[in-house]
Amino acid sequence: MTTSPQVSGPLAGVRVLALENYLAGNHVTFMLGMLGAEVIKVEHGAGDTMRNVGPFVFGEDGEKRSAGELRLMMSKRSIVLDLDLPEGRELLLQLVGKVDVFFTNQKPASMRARNIDFETLKKHNPRIIYSTLSGFGHDDVAPSGPFGDWVAFDVIAQGLSGVMFRASGEGDKPGYNGLPIGDENTAMLTVMGTLAALFRRERSGEAQRVDVAMHDAMVFANEQAINAYSLFGIDHKRGRSATSAPYGAFRTADGWVNIGVGGDPVWRRFCKATGLEHLVDDARFRGSADRVKNCIELDVIVGAWTATRTWEEVVRVLHGETVPAAPVFTTPQAMASPQVAARDMLVTVNDPAVGPRKVVGNPIKIAGLDNTQPAPPPRLGADTEAVLGELLGLNAAAIAALAARKVVALEAPPAVRKPK
Repeated sequence: MTTSPQVSGPLAGVRVLALENYLAGNHVTFMLGMLGAEVIKVEHGAGDTMRNVGPFVFGEDGEKRSAGELRLMMSKRSIVLDLDLPEGRELLLQLVGKVDVFFTNQKPASMRARNIDFETLKKHNPRIIYSTLSGFGHDDVAPSGPFGDWVAFDVIAQGLSGVMFRASGEGDKPGYNGLPIGDENTAMLTVMGTLAALFRRERSGEAQRVDVAMHDAMVFANEQAINAYSLFGIDHKRGRSATSAPYGAFRTADGWVNIGVGGDPVWRRFCKATGLEHLVDDARFRGSADRVKNCIELDVIVGAWTATRTWEEVVRVLHGETVPAAPVFTTPQAMASPQVAARDMLVTVNDPAVGPRKVVGNPIKIAGLDNTQPAPPPRLGADTEAVLGELLGLNAAAIAALAARKVVALEAPPAVRKPK
């Protein structure tokens, strides 16, 4: 049995009950926890899918953690309830009366079938914040649309929103860039909505409803291209900035460098720095719209200049005229960057199962908030007994009886599985 992680920060004292699964759901409460909220994670008997999907990290004795656990389950508490049983749902509703926020990314149909909806939860807690994240939305807030019953993962939302065509070059197949930006962007917007709802509740005293759809979030992320087409009928070149050129990666003698020329003043400074002053008055490149239209020709010219120099030379020359430029790092290079170290963007979690491991730190810096030593992720069901005792006043005998009827599950001994 574990106890609640020691938390501090602007959300200290805010308690979140989370019925979550997969990356997007875990990312929401991961961020709320980094800001100081107490997160109680409700899991089923097999545990969150992220616990059971590799890759896995093994400790010296063979006990394992999934990468997802180490990344997104830090500083949470885990309880196991069987919500398919009436007693399990009743326990959940009792817990709702003891928390500030109920969050879920379960399918809308699943929540309706179990009567775990906003109107029901309000009866148990008239100040509850009910936040949901889903593929296409819950129709109690706004219409979920003709795609409402579709199953949606990150890649589905990226494709439907037009983002994947923006990420790939002309003539290429639509490109998935390998980053779960649909999951993570939607999670950040859900956190923003939840914080706004908490603020509003403090003024009104009333329950609040927040609903964020992954499809909506990715359409929002693609707003620049969508607005360009809506306002001007322009469908910009794929894989290119819609407003700036040169803008992107250029090969150097020893790697790659990013150059960002945004606007005419920066363009003039770029031409001065590179000795390409004659391009300032070139009709093909005179204004931003001209440079975007003729970006391929411009890339050839700029690429010829960078190819004979190291990335450090390119950066030094361009910084001399205040032109944005920086090397393009691989993941190992980014991790080794002194900037990452200076900003505590890699922190160590001391996990009892697999030992100390480096994970990504909190990007939100708030005076007095220290996220450099996160608590390790809980084992499945590690906090069932503690949470039911602390919040609902159940004694050990009552909890044992619930466990015997399989309404709840307590922490199981760790399974030792040697890597093959």
